[in-house]
Amino acid sequence: MTDLYLTEADFEAEITILSAEQRGRKTPPQNNIRWDFGYVEDNPPEPERNLGAEIYMIWPNFLDADGTPIEKGIPLIGTYKARMHILEKEMMDFHRKRISVGLKFNCHEGARIVARGVVTKLRAISPDGS
Repeated sequence: MTDLYLTEADFEAEITILSAEQRGRKTPPQNNIRWDFGYVEDNPPEPERNLGAEIYMIWPNFLDADGTPIEKGIPLIGTYKARMHILEKEMMDFHRKRISVGLKFNCHEGARIVARGVVTKLRAISPDGS
């Protein structure tokens, strides 16, 4: 499968998808999901439904163990590495000031937190833009 996006990933992360028992989705997502991104420091993970969450259009592209994007149609359960893409490029400077290795974030479907992640590597968002 080719990458879902035509631009370089802005950063990489490890994302754990919450199960239904953990108050996540009832059915597993597939790659190409359009989850929104919320900074944990702005939006605590509890309660699971945060109606006042500040969220951003930063979408994951999940990878297999070899670092290849996972085909759409395969249910995603557990923890995955992902390339993260900031869709609103006018927000790049805002995010560049906030995102660093080790930063924790939530993935949202509306007000519901469906996954939790941590930044593992800076790519296009790195301070020097490389």
